[in-house]
Amino acid sequence: IVSSSRYWFNYRHVTNALSIYQLLKRGGMTDDDIVLMLADDIPCNMRNPFRGKIFPRGTGGEDLMENVEIDYSGTDVTVDAFLRVLLGRHLPGEEGSNRKGGGGGRSWPELNENTNVLVYLTGHGGDNFFKFQDGEELMSNDVASAFSQMYELGRYNEILFISDTCQAFTMADEIEVPNVFSVGSSLKGQNSYASHSDTDVGQSVIDRYSKIVKDFVDDAVTVTSGSPPTNIRAEPGAPPFDGATVAVMERFNLHDALVRIPSNHGELGPNSKVGHADHLCSRRMNQVPLSDFFAASSVERESRMGQSGVEASLWMDDALMVAEGRDQRQKKDDARKECAIDTEPNDENLNRNGKEEKDSISRKNEKGMSPSDPKFLAMVGGFMLCTNFLSRRW
Repeated sequence: IVSSSRYWFNYRHVTNALSIYQLLKRGGMTDDDIVLMLADDIPCNMRNPFRGKIFPRGTGGEDLMENVEIDYSGTDVTVDAFLRVLLGRHLPGEEGSNRKGGGGGRSWPELNENTNVLVYLTGHGGDNFFKFQDGEELMSNDVASAFSQMYELGRYNEILFISDTCQAFTMADEIEVPNVFSVGSSLKGQNSYASHSDTDVGQSVIDRYSKIVKDFVDDAVTVTSGSPPTNIRAEPGAPPFDGATVAVMERFNLHDALVRIPSNHGELGPNSKVGHADHLCSRRMNQVPLSDFFAASSVERESRMGQSGVEASLWMDDALMVAEGRDQRQKKDDARKECAIDTEPNDENLNRNGKEEKDSISRKNEKGMSPSDPKFLAMVGGFMLCTNFLSRRW
């Protein structure tokens, strides 16, 4: 997770990165699994009236700095450092500095051919480039080269690459290796806009795309479970996770959460559209649960739920449906096989392929509402629009 911007007026970029970070933590990810790069110490900036805190919804809301562990900060956030993390190329003294066992140092996740990797960039950018602290640039061919080397080294199963910047989707132009899902908050020639400002902070506190994604998950948790998201620890020292958030991540797919909802139910700004591509992948985005990239493995989640006695549940049509963990990562017979290019999901293909997947949520004798059901989407969309209207009026 990279926020590459410095200076107080880029407060929102830190919020974007921390929003994704906190979603991963609620999904059961540990800091050993996350590499967090923040180019500026915005929370401790002298201009911050709430020292050490970051608020995505304005003063008095959720503090995104709670229990955050930063791996790279300040001048250590560079293009070279970013690429070395992806490729596992340690500098002298860095190898073995993972936090496992209570030690300090930076996270260096162990990546292999079974690992699903999320790469998230937020900051300033343009056509085929992404700025690091206004001093250097990460080019789209740098990203493509890094992913190509990761493929040859067997350092991923699937990659979800998200870019939240101006002309964001151009950062995926050069990617050619298999099983890389790409999402950009804007297309070529388009801008990525800030959301709202806070009078106490005096700056825009989050960008629109990241806010919509975070709000969608938060609101879906609230609507379906009847309570706001909460972090749960199975035992002292164990990584926190939110059972209701995990259930939502199991139900919603990448296309709904990262493309459809921001495009159809959000306000991205004048002429801004979300770009996405899955033509290099053996699965379509609408077949991939959000939990495949935003949550710990199903085995770890089931273990933690069992230890804490907490079930991830959703209320659907007045029937409580317990969401059991599942692992939908499938072995690929031919990793280089490409799917037909199609920018919009085909419902007929989804239904046909969906029959072959084992659904972890029992629907045999219960009536449930599918996340793609128009009634459910209307309910969630209406809730978000109502919240947006009331917040603007307030």
